[in-house]
Amino acid sequence: MGNRANQKGLTLHNLDKVARIFPIASCITARPVLSAIRQSIDHFDKAVDMMQKTFSQKMTCGSVNRKKRLEDRKRFSKSRRPADLLLRARIERMAEALFDRAYEVTGTLQADAYVSEEPLPFAKKETGRLIQNLKPGDRWAQHTFDCAWFHVTGKIPPVHRGDHNVYLINIGGEGLIYQPDATPVQAVTCYASEYDYTLSLPVKRVVEDFSENGVVDFWIDAAANDLFGNLKNGARIGELSTAVCHAHIRTLAYDVQALISVYDTNPDTEFTLAILQQLSALLQVYQTISDAQAAAYHEKLLPLLNRRNTEPGHFQYYAIGHAHLDLAWKWPIRETKRKGLRTFSTQLHNLEQYPNYIFGASQAQLYRWIEEGDPALYQRVKAAVQGGRWEVQGATWVEMDSNLISGESMLRQFYYGKQFFRSEFGLDMKILWLPDSFGYSACLPQVMKLAGVPYFLTQKLSWNTVNKFPYHTFRWQSPDGSEVLAHMLPDETYNGPVTAERMKFGERNYQERKISNQAIMLFGIGDGGAGPGYEHIERMERFRNIEGEPEVIPTKAVDAFHKLDDGAAYPVHKGELYLEKHQGTYTTQSANKFYNRKCEFALRNYELLMLLASGKAALPLPPERLDELWKEVLLYQFHDILPGSSINRVYDESRARYQAIYAEVQAAIAALASAVFGRGFLNFNSFADTVTVKEHGKWYRAEIPALGFLPREGLNEISTFHARAEKDLIENDCVKITFTNGFIRSFYDKRLEREFTDGAKRMAVITQYRDVGDCWDIRPQNYQRTRREAQCTGFESMADGPCATARGTYRVGDSTITMEYRLMDHTSALQMELTIDCHQKSRMLRIEFPTSIDAEECSFNVPFGHIKRKTTENNSVEKAQYEVSGQKFVDLSTNECGLSLVNDCKYGFRCKNGVIDVNLIRSPSGGPGHEVDRGIHHIKLALLPHEGGLSRATYALAYQLNNPIYETAGNVASGPAGSYASSNANIVLESVQLSKDGSGAVLRLYNCSEAAQAAEISFSGYRNAGLTDVMEDALEPCEGALAFRPFELKLLKMEKIV
Repeated sequence: MGNRANQKGLTLHNLDKVARIFPIASCITARPVLSAIRQSIDHFDKAVDMMQKTFSQKMTCGSVNRKKRLEDRKRFSKSRRPADLLLRARIERMAEALFDRAYEVTGTLQADAYVSEEPLPFAKKETGRLIQNLKPGDRWAQHTFDCAWFHVTGKIPPVHRGDHNVYLINIGGEGLIYQPDATPVQAVTCYASEYDYTLSLPVKRVVEDFSENGVVDFWIDAAANDLFGNLKNGARIGELSTAVCHAHIRTLAYDVQALISVYDTNPDTEFTLAILQQLSALLQVYQTISDAQAAAYHEKLLPLLNRRNTEPGHFQYYAIGHAHLDLAWKWPIRETKRKGLRTFSTQLHNLEQYPNYIFGASQAQLYRWIEEGDPALYQRVKAAVQGGRWEVQGATWVEMDSNLISGESMLRQFYYGKQFFRSEFGLDMKILWLPDSFGYSACLPQVMKLAGVPYFLTQKLSWNTVNKFPYHTFRWQSPDGSEVLAHMLPDETYNGPVTAERMKFGERNYQERKISNQAIMLFGIGDGGAGPGYEHIERMERFRNIEGEPEVIPTKAVDAFHKLDDGAAYPVHKGELYLEKHQGTYTTQSANKFYNRKCEFALRNYELLMLLASGKAALPLPPERLDELWKEVLLYQFHDILPGSSINRVYDESRARYQAIYAEVQAAIAALASAVFGRGFLNFNSFADTVTVKEHGKWYRAEIPALGFLPREGLNEISTFHARAEKDLIENDCVKITFTNGFIRSFYDKRLEREFTDGAKRMAVITQYRDVGDCWDIRPQNYQRTRREAQCTGFESMADGPCATARGTYRVGDSTITMEYRLMDHTSALQMELTIDCHQKSRMLRIEFPTSIDAEECSFNVPFGHIKRKTTENNSVEKAQYEVSGQKFVDLSTNECGLSLVNDCKYGFRCKNGVIDVNLIRSPSGGPGHEVDRGIHHIKLALLPHEGGLSRATYALAYQLNNPIYETAGNVASGPAGSYASSNANIVLESVQLSKDGSGAVLRLYNCSEAAQAAEISFSGYRNAGLTDVMEDALEPCEGALAFRPFELKLLKMEKIV
């Protein structure tokens, strides 16, 4: 979710008037007519300008795109007669008046509230603190996210019991109405909100009457927050009434609203002038119009509403109601579960009201919460899916971030997501649904293909701050050549209002218009807005096919993709989809990123150990428990949790769970390893590794094969050492490091006879910058001018056997840092361990490595390989990438030599002009988190100089640093063992997953090289069964060496030999 500005200075009354109808009513003063007309032309723009400064930036892309959306209206307004513009302004106010008259208040409702800090189940609804006899204007909560059960009672006046009765409810927050038997009915939401009112009115206040014999009795499970997690208007009651709905007047109001927007967005024609004429006639009677008269006038307008767009090749939107729901953001996870119940209940109600309406919602995790929270409601959802009216969307467990998660996590997102939807709904999901994530990894198309997911939907790249992304419908390719069809919503929102202005903007904005006249449109209000309201669906019905406007066709998204995928020559984009915004999320809330990677490796290691231990010991974590732990880690990879853009409570809770998960899995690894192996060392990586230990004053060393075990008695004593330390110097047989004032002055590779530092600058300098951004965004124009170096407060070096170390302490601002440098014999890698005690505010802590390497590109690790980005800033694209994401390493190389920087928990980098710069910790000025990342942080880095370009040596070090040799403490007699072998060191075993049929496991193998490779793979005790996919639906026999394209991922199934 993107950042939003705070709303100020708008009262409930003003919001009601501003947002009652879209477009906003023009304001005509008592000035001379021509002046008033000019004001009416400009009023809408000025109102939106005011709101743009104070409302959410979430749903719009800034003033430039907003102005583009209003081009039609402004252009046609300026060409029209002043009298017509004045008439049009009166018609708009008439529509607002008709909406006011559609609901006639007939009585008041009584309400008591049982208030609590946390949600209570229906069975305990009367156990909270009682507040009796609440009336409009009364406050019922003191804090954001307070909860209450409202008991609402009253009577429908006898004179109105045959009418169309409704309840008008605004509790100053969100709520879900329940019948006395605990059956959910529909949601209510409040007026006052940070929501972008230029899109739609966020309030849902009209509830259909379900009283018995005129006796009103129901409950509301209430939340003291708006749809964006804010406490607006002090949680005061706004409305508690019974009313009669004059349905024909309401219908007429929607007619007027639709027709005047057609007039606004089209030039003067016979049709638009007929609209103006008919609506001007209505001006004479609307103030006293009865419901029956409104029905008659609706019939008069039907010929206009039924005028079809017969232009050949006219634009078409495949439209589906949608409710984007962040699983956490400005509210805690517990509130998301309630938002989900409110949304799903409301949309089931809408499906009953509108037979042509189709709704869709994504995320397996959300559906699971609905099932757990209200099994009966979940069964109604399943029935709606079966009936074809509800579309289950997306193919992953959550709408995850893809820049910050491992390759195995990415595969598991698809595996558990598709598995859930198959088992619960009998559906094989075909769309990767990520409309709101902060950029998209280059490897996604390859993983999608392996998961049987050919389509990708987003809109997020419309948020780019510098360069407009050039496509809306395109073929997206991974570095290995895998390709999927991608579609970016041309109206640039998943909260579409279904208005002529917005739809015309999307049509003009669609960059493949010469290739296709079709696009997807999502409409509704997400994040607790409970999805589309009546107004969205009513507008959709009127824009199904009307002259002068794009055609709106209610369609499931998967069917829309099938229509788009018609063999057209769409453009091709290869590589990542970089978002020129929210680069701060690569670093914000560093502790969650730390634990996410630790949990990823721990879960990976345990499953490998399960494979190695097959049949030899009982499992401390059964497969079912492993699945649950994986799903919880996948939950915290949601695109507003792992990136760091949620409130503090989300991180307090998720960090505690991360720690518990990590501890549970580590304990299981220890127990299972001890049951299978004796005392020794276990290598969980597919690269051989060296262990060096000191026992009883003596040093020992040995090599452990890939996925191998070495008993302690297999260690070899070392008698010759090369490590040396002096004041400001450490060295071994490979490299020599000298320091000045605690930082690296020289990094000299003896074998390459090459200096890797820039002679004028020092390496590993810790720097602090002012950070006036928020949890999403760094402000590069500000921070780069505020550089401040840490000062060394102590430095010492020493050598012990094959190990040379140096230790420095540093201070910058209110933060202290300890850094230990370590060199081991026979390796060029310099390892660094940082301990940071962070107490900074509005600051960013970084570490920089100026190098002597002049390279035009830098390589960044991503799942299943690496990608290259420019190190220059020669154009707007390169300048916009001032901060980029990477995972386990960054490498700067030429054909002669290079330098790799490996890390165990960092993701934000800047690599420009020969300097590798790592973002360590952010404590930005803005929210939604506060006092972010204060406390102790542990970070491991390693510098590896190498000959030639990037190679498998960097990959090996990256896995070894992140997943070091594991020391076992069992009593089982076991000798040396190596279970995995590959004939080609460029083929990396990322992870394994036990096969779902229990016969063995699926190995995730990828080529880390930029060239094609071939390899023969073997695994002790298992035979090659063939190549498969993420879901193990197919099995393709393969014999001999496997052929890999550059960066290709293969899933190789191995079956146990019996």
